[in-house]
Amino acid sequence: MNKHILLVMKWLNSKDSVSQEELKKNRRKVCAVYAYAADAAYYDNYIAAAYWVKEYFLLYPGEDRNEYLKELNK
Repeated sequence: MNKHILLVMKWLNSKDSVSQEELKKNRRKVCAVYAYAADAAYYDNYIAAAYWVKEYFLLYPGEDRNEYLKELNK
């Protein structure tokens, strides 16, 4: 499970659930396609963040979106 994508998904569910500092740290640590999702969340761009999270799951078919959603609902 990619913790960087999980953080962006958490932010997509509720912007108040993730601090700007957490988003900033996440943005600095990521690489590859999920960097775009992290950047979009950091810059408060919901549409772009949602798009890049979707792209992440398309590019990494071994990742199960439902597992991420279960983790968010804990």
